[in-house]
Amino acid sequence: MTPTNTSVCFEQKGIIESVNNNRITVRIDRGSACGHCSAQGLCNLAESTERTIEVNNSTESYSVGEWVQVTMSRSMGNKAILLGYFIPFVLLISTLLILSAFGLPEWIAGLVSLLILVPYFIVIYIFRERLRRTFSFSIHKSA
Repeated sequence: MTPTNTSVCFEQKGIIESVNNNRITVRIDRGSACGHCSAQGLCNLAESTERTIEVNNSTESYSVGEWVQVTMSRSMGNKAILLGYFIPFVLLISTLLILSAFGLPEWIAGLVSLLILVPYFIVIYIFRERLRRTFSFSIHKSA
């Protein structure tokens, strides 16, 4: 699906599953969106056809079963790619090159390069609530 707004990275229709105070849970069937995406073979989002997204809302009233449009800004999408793909890749390659330069056997350099990602993703996991607040989605009533 091609976003209508150039500042929008992610735009998909979904159905509201629950509304609790200002937190709304939206179920999205991504099969239709991933079919048009040029990166669907590289993206792990295409593995599952349904996904639930929690959205903070304090402006409008929504009800369970209502169709909505879920969007994420391009800057948030770029930050997600940076944290999820680019930084781990740089850590992996730089560790591999540095350890190889010190003359370690390739298998040890490769193993340590993979293991260096464990602390990185543990830190991401520890800060998951902060990241959840940072990566916010917005919803709009679907036409």
